[in-house]
Amino acid sequence: MERMQIVAQPRVPATKGQLSKLRSAGYVPGVIYGRKTEPLTVAVDSKDITAILHSPSGANTLIDVAVDGGTATVMIKELKREIILTDRFVHVDFVRINLLDKLEVNVPIVLIGEAVGVKEGGVMQQSLREVALTCLPTNIPEHIELDISSLVVGDSLTVADIVAPEGSEFLSEENEVIVSILSPRLEEEEEDAADEDATDEDAEAKESTTEETQE
Repeated sequence: MERMQIVAQPRVPATKGQLSKLRSAGYVPGVIYGRKTEPLTVAVDSKDITAILHSPSGANTLIDVAVDGGTATVMIKELKREIILTDRFVHVDFVRINLLDKLEVNVPIVLIGEAVGVKEGGVMQQSLREVALTCLPTNIPEHIELDISSLVVGDSLTVADIVAPEGSEFLSEENEVIVSILSPRLEEEEEDAADEDATDEDAEAKESTTEETQE
């Protein structure tokens, strides 16, 4: 389990202009809360946030934050980015973690192997890219692997087909489909149906606009 250490600066509530200057200086305003403690407003180096997200555990990384003479073990609860420049962060929420209490996390699903059906001309469709589970903070897996090499056209795998790591329990529905191997014809039919739906929506929008204009 990935664990990182960062340093945060305590800060007081600020105006929009002051927050803008803070971000321009390379810092991200944030707050640390949870575990029945008073929320603590902080500022962290944006490079530290980037390093956390690029670590093997990503947003599930355990973080020891040194701030105001103490240390808090936290995880990223919410991260807001700029709408246009998504590599720039607007605000970060950290939640305090008790290493002895289980928590809910979303873990990426990594597909292993090449399906027989794909080799024969089928099309792979991955419907679920991460699975929700509960586990101790120190046991959060970086990812869940799923072998698809034996799948033929028409086969699919669901959450019930993956094994939860020891001490963990899946929260996602067992019958939720993760990956399917479709025949090329079925794939084309689905795409055509989607195109028809989009065309119908455009036609309805044009009719609505025409009626409003006439009124």
